Amino acid sequence: MQTLFRKSFSVIFAIFAMLQAAHASSDDALATVSKATDSIISELTKLDPEARTQDKVESLVLAYIVPAIDEQKIAMGVLGKYWRQATPDQRTQFIARFREQQIRTYTGAFKAFSGEKLVFEKAVLSPDGDKAIVKGQFQQSNGNQVPVDFRLYYNKDDSKWLIYDAVISGLSMVKTYRTQLSERLQNVNMDDLLKELANEQAAPQQAQR
Repeated sequence: MQTLFRKSFSVIFAIFAMLQAAHASSDDALATVSKATDSIISELTKLDPEARTQDKVESLVLAYIVPAIDEQKIAMGVLGKYWRQATPDQRTQFIARFREQQIRTYTGAFKAFSGEKLVFEKAVLSPDGDKAIVKGQFQQSNGNQVPVDFRLYYNKDDSKWLIYDAVISGLSMVKTYRTQLSERLQNVNMDDLLKELANEQAAPQQAQR
């Protein structure tokens, strides 16, 4: 009887430990998103509007947003089947080019900040606990609310949660870019696409600097 009790207790304890681990992971996934967004919004709030220059906001994006995302996983998702067809050098170049594009996108969005708020719900974990969705609302100053969800996965090598997609008003960022690039790659090769991305990024930089 005592042996049976000890076995039963061990099973219950193991289940409880698993539930505790899942709870902690859920909190960590939410913390990854909240820390990135809350930190940059806090810094922007301290700045006068005229002090929110392109360079300043970009530095904040690099400090708080970029470390929270998995650039390679996003690039893989965006290229889809073309990732498998790309050479190692092309993959490296695309990650760099798409990284710059993401930085520009986030910088432009946060540069237009005027007191909006991001409010998030508790993260929802996948059945196996290695992926999570953090649902949120972008509360605009005029009272409108825009749903903004972040998809994350748990990087076991680095023991941390990383963002691999953002869904705004039901539109996946990764899927949207994948559709656009897939259509383009039906008419040009990967090297041509990389040149186009490089030229697109060079133009606004020259205008802003």
